[in-house]
Amino acid sequence: MKERNFKPARKMKPVFIVFCEGETEEEYISLLRKKYRQAVISHVTGLSISLKTIQRFIKAAKIGPGDSIKSFLMYDLDVENVGNKIRFIKSSINITSNPSIELWFLLHNSEQNAAISTNKCLEKMKKSDPVWENYKKGSLTEKQQNFLWDKRILASDRAKRLTENDNPSSLIYRLVDELELVDYPGKPQ
Repeated sequence: MKERNFKPARKMKPVFIVFCEGETEEEYISLLRKKYRQAVISHVTGLSISLKTIQRFIKAAKIGPGDSIKSFLMYDLDVENVGNKIRFIKSSINITSNPSIELWFLLHNSEQNAAISTNKCLEKMKKSDPVWENYKKGSLTEKQQNFLWDKRILASDRAKRLTENDNPSSLIYRLVDELELVDYPGKPQ
């Protein structure tokens, strides 16, 4: 009788779905997808985020029962009622920033421990490094993308020292940490 060669089941790479508020977040997710070379999908919902929206999108994204899908909620807490809306969505990982995603960008270059408004955060970010002088919401230049990539671990370390959901805070490090766990081309050993 002939022996059959059985191949072990292929392990599926995880899929990361990030539900987000707008174009700036979507642009940042695009950077992570490109650099980590992983399935990182952004889905802009604006302020219409709900558990039903998440479940419907995840169901549509699933290919098979063995898929590993993790979902994240990337929203700015300076938008009224966003915190209340997403607080009850326990099936997704909270990666909010308070006041905004620009705090996350600022943490790539400097500490921020005192409460700050979105406008002051933008102002401070633009002064923190020449790469941010011409920053426009909704887009990231190649230099800005390289800056964010090169300093992502430093920003994560700074963000972890802040108190969750307080002003200032950014939980985007949770997504970066998840992506760092996955093998990607060029990953330092």
